[in-house]
Amino acid sequence: MARAKKTERAEARRRYREATEGVAEGPDDGLEAPAVSAAALPREYRDRRLPAAAAPPAPTGRPGLVATLRDAAGGVDLRGDLRAFPSLVVRSKAAIIPLIAIVATAAAILIPSVGSNQFVALAGNVLLQPPPMIIAFLAGMLAPRAAWLFGGVTSLLAGLAWIVVIWATTDVQVTPLGFTYVVSAAQKLAYAQNVLITAPVFGVAVGAFAGFYRRFLNLSTPQRQPGGRRR
Repeated sequence: MARAKKTERAEARRRYREATEGVAEGPDDGLEAPAVSAAALPREYRDRRLPAAAAPPAPTGRPGLVATLRDAAGGVDLRGDLRAFPSLVVRSKAAIIPLIAIVATAAAILIPSVGSNQFVALAGNVLLQPPPMIIAFLAGMLAPRAAWLFGGVTSLLAGLAWIVVIWATTDVQVTPLGFTYVVSAAQKLAYAQNVLITAPVFGVAVGAFAGFYRRFLNLSTPQRQPGGRRR
């Protein structure tokens, strides 16, 4: 019985060598060696441990709030923002859309038949009157970079438009107590100087916050896998 088992094992080893080495040792006739199944191999030649399937990458969890805030804050590249601003301002929505809103609102207020409309007056107070918060926030949210610079420049333009509106339409001022007085050119000039100083500074702060908020939203929103289903 033991001799028969040894003979059987020797025969299995001989078949294995013939199946795996016969073609390699023979002439190169362009034929490939036949595939040998694991069951046809002797037991000592079998790989008892099957290769483990490649484990899928562990899903990366959503970053925490503190890490997201830190990444959204980042650093300010002043030189890079200043160099990129001229090329961005001519083709970015952050400059085009606020500029259209500023010019359209100022033009509507300067037309007597249109400027008396309460919605037009409200638009002037919201978009142009210092500090121009909404228009600077809009520019910062739309800016691909240099949100602080877009906010400051947009606020400056809104302030200039408001100065033009005040200079052209305000000759008499009524106080909260009901007293009426004539607004002089010196008072208008002083008001214009105040607007030109405060509006850009406020716009830079609002634009920087808008850029931070936009980055925070992008980092907080999980990226949808390509081809994935929408939920």
